[in-house]
Amino acid sequence: MRSICVAVSRSRAEAVRQELLAAGLLRQGVAIAQEGGVVFLPVTAAPSGHATTEREFRESFTPIRSYKDVARVPEELRPLLPTSFDVVGDIAIVKVPEELTAHEAALAEAILRVNTSVRVVAADAGVKGDLRVRQLRVLAGPERTETVHREHGLSYTVDVARAYFSPRLGSERMRVAEQVEPGEAVVDVFAGVGPYAVLIARRREPRIVYAFDANPDAFRYLEENVRRNRAARVEPRFGDGPSLLAAIEPPDRVILDYPQDPDPAYRATLPRILPRGMIHCYAILETAELEEREQGLLSTARAFDRRAEVEARREVHGWSPTRKLFAFDVRVT
Repeated sequence: MRSICVAVSRSRAEAVRQELLAAGLLRQGVAIAQEGGVVFLPVTAAPSGHATTEREFRESFTPIRSYKDVARVPEELRPLLPTSFDVVGDIAIVKVPEELTAHEAALAEAILRVNTSVRVVAADAGVKGDLRVRQLRVLAGPERTETVHREHGLSYTVDVARAYFSPRLGSERMRVAEQVEPGEAVVDVFAGVGPYAVLIARRREPRIVYAFDANPDAFRYLEENVRRNRAARVEPRFGDGPSLLAAIEPPDRVILDYPQDPDPAYRATLPRILPRGMIHCYAILETAELEEREQGLLSTARAFDRRAEVEARREVHGWSPTRKLFAFDVRVT
């Protein structure tokens, strides 16, 4: 995204960052940039005493810790304050430990006070059901869960209590998009509100991007976001993604962003994908399970008389104290 910023030398960067943070001017949700010995600090408005310039910044999942300094909770509970939370548009989504439930209003007010771009704070009780709907309670701000989230220069309308969306996947979505070659037929089997599909359609040159989702609320936002971003090469289809694969031509690339139970969709993809096609699949695993998972992907391909090779494997982000979300890029021949 494009933002005004303060350019300072590396030696002064931390002092100026703290000054801007205290003044409520440091922009959240974008990564601080650095070129040579110059650090660029994105701001929401021009600060007194500092010249500003304008440039592009990379949007990011932003762990925010400074709210702890103003949170009015008992001293013995401070170590339990969440060290980070997700921000989708102007909504902060935070997991509140059970021990802090009685103080969740104070926690939420502290987040609002420190983060000027946040208007709503909601407690996250986890993702439930086959449609991956996040269970939320608004703790502070207006009683709403719809917002507009901006990522990689595009914008998405989403109701975070009705359709799954994770800002932590922003870098992963760009990593996958950058692999798409001109003329490819791409399928996003669990498209949600469309961040993979729209990004690929707008930033690459696919022939078509099929975007499937079985959640009626997510599908409504998917169609809206295709229009909002003028992503004409995206073809949304409502229904069960793995079943819809049989109704389209064999694709070159398939995205399976459903880590809770990825195997049925992976098995549905294997007989449909073109030779040399790529499957991007995800799983929530402990590190010790990685090799077993990789071998499982290859053996499942052999069961469909296909050869497969895991071209890349990477940790996307943490999921729990012992488990992480991993991405596997599987080339099928």
